[in-house]
Amino acid sequence: MSSSNLFRWSGVATILGGVLLPMSWILRFVVGVQRPFSGTVEFVATILLVFGFMGVYGSQHEETGILGFLGFLLITVSNCIALGECWLQNGEPTDVAVVLGPLVGITMLLGFLSLGIGSWKANKLPRWTAVLWVIGGALIVPGFAVQEMLVVIGGVIQGAGIVGAGVKLWTSTG
Repeated sequence: MSSSNLFRWSGVATILGGVLLPMSWILRFVVGVQRPFSGTVEFVATILLVFGFMGVYGSQHEETGILGFLGFLLITVSNCIALGECWLQNGEPTDVAVVLGPLVGITMLLGFLSLGIGSWKANKLPRWTAVLWVIGGALIVPGFAVQEMLVVIGGVIQGAGIVGAGVKLWTSTG
C-alpha cells in the first residue's frame, strides 16, 4: 500500500474518531447513557484517533519541527492513557480515574497546543483545525472537574477540528 493511501486511510480514522469521541460524551453527559456503552464508544474513538494522528503528524512531520513531534508524542500518550482508563473502569468509575484522568487531560491539552502550533507553522492542514484543537482542549480539561457541559462543548469544537484535519488527509492526493 502506498504512503498516499495510508495517509488517506488515517484520514478516515481521524474523521471517525473526531465524530465518535464527542458523541460518546454527548451520550454520557447529555443523554445519560450509562458508562459501559458510552465508554465503549469512547474506547473505539480513541483507538481510531491513535492511528489517525499518526497520519496527521506523518503528513506534515518535516514542517512541524520539534514542537510538532512533542505534540504528537503527548497526544499519543494521552490517547494510550485514556484507553487504559476506559479499560480499567470496566463501566464503573473507579479510583483509577483519580490518577489517570488528570494525566490524560494535561497530556492532551499540552499535546494539542504543541501539535497545533507545529501544524500552524507547517501550513499543510487548514489553520482553523489547529485553533479548534486548542480551544476544544482548553474547555475539555477543566470541564471534567467543573462542569460536564464544557466537556461536551469542547469535545464538539475539538472534534470539528479533528474531522477537518481528517478530511484534508482523506482528500489529499499525494
